Amino acid sequence: MEDFKLLKNKDIDIVMNYLEKNHFENTFIIGNVEKHGLNNDILLKKSGDYYGYFNKSELRGVFSFINMGSFFCHYEDDGILNKIILLKTIKKYRPKHMLGMKKIIHPLLQKFERIFNWYTYDYYDYMFLKKENFKYFSTDKEIIKAKDFDFSKSIDFLIEVEKAFDRKPKTVNQLKNSVYERTGEEEYLYLIDRGDVISQAVIKTTTSRINQIEGVYTLPKYRGNGFARAVASKLSKNIIERGKIPALIVSKSNPSAKKAYESIGFEHYDDYIMSEIQVR
Repeated sequence: MEDFKLLKNKDIDIVMNYLEKNHFENTFIIGNVEKHGLNNDILLKKSGDYYGYFNKSELRGVFSFINMGSFFCHYEDDGILNKIILLKTIKKYRPKHMLGMKKIIHPLLQKFERIFNWYTYDYYDYMFLKKENFKYFSTDKEIIKAKDFDFSKSIDFLIEVEKAFDRKPKTVNQLKNSVYERTGEEEYLYLIDRGDVISQAVIKTTTSRINQIEGVYTLPKYRGNGFARAVASKLSKNIIERGKIPALIVSKSNPSAKKAYESIGFEHYDDYIMSEIQVR
């Protein structure tokens, strides 16, 4: 007997047991569930609705529709891809992005492309750093917490970051919130040169086992000096000292960045897909 149903906090133990079997593949879902639970709080961008696919009363897949418009999932039984209920649920929520390991997301994109007006995707390397492989990369530049830097002097840099990552323009208050409204292990580091911010790295996703580094960026005129490697190395050191595993995602079209991460010990774990979609 099969079932596809909305999950609630009462289901959290069975959901976490399922996700923990493939912790590295479910980092984002685990992080969200640990922080926000399964009940959707529409006021929180990273909260959302979660659905479970059950076969013979056993949970075989988790599908999350996050309020910010992202779709993450994991399934052990690809029979769910043939179920009309999943198609209807995707059409109901109309996610703007599907993200996850290639082996999970690519079959979904192929199966459901008929309900998309269009979709695009890029391939990435999902990488992890084992403590025993870590090679710290130091620099003579100062690396500090972003919240400890004069915000007014960082605005131009933050605007450049938004442009570089092709994100929608933010107000000054939104930029400020991105720096100061961070909790727990969500570190945000700046690398400073002569009083100016020239490079950054951020921890955006955290779980009981992993801290994921994102938003690594260096201003173009300062590239080639190892600054991104230095700030990513500093974050990695902090993560390892917390007893956790540093992780990151790097585009396959950016081999120089991948080489820099490999130089401090990161290794390829699996191929990853980030897709943008428009559901009919």
